[in-house]
Amino acid sequence: MKLGSIVRILIIAVLAVLIIIPAVSCIKLARKSGATTGQVNVPVNANNASNLGSLEFEVVYNPDILQPVSVTKGDLADNAMLDSSFARSGRVWVAMVDSNGLSGSGSLAEITFRRVGSGQTAAVLTLENVRAYNATTLVDIMTSTTAGSLTTPPAINFTR
Repeated sequence: MKLGSIVRILIIAVLAVLIIIPAVSCIKLARKSGATTGQVNVPVNANNASNLGSLEFEVVYNPDILQPVSVTKGDLADNAMLDSSFARSGRVWVAMVDSNGLSGSGSLAEITFRRVGSGQTAAVLTLENVRAYNATTLVDIMTSTTAGSLTTPPAINFTR
């Protein structure tokens, strides 16, 4: 079986799972101010996305400093289906699907972290295991990443 066929099967399987799972993770939660709650909201941004149909990535953080609380859709992904997991310490897994294709620059997802240790503003957030596919052709989209912090959002850069 060719790699392209395998990728298509995997994307179809992911779409099927996301459609079957209740849309609980797709509800946009009210955002609280980090100043009064000890929480901080960090967007994960996209730069120059074009017809992005599905995306998966991990945000890597220091669990001695931060604890993830929630993941919500960003403005660019307002119509996308979103899923996330905090199962692995030090990593937030995020996946999204939009059959219409996302295009442009802006916030893909927003991760709320609770500060649990010192050095909160120095916390480095990196992006790993980024997989992006075109909504029409299902072909891989080339990406690069830019690390961030609690004050500077990490970004996924899409190659045109």
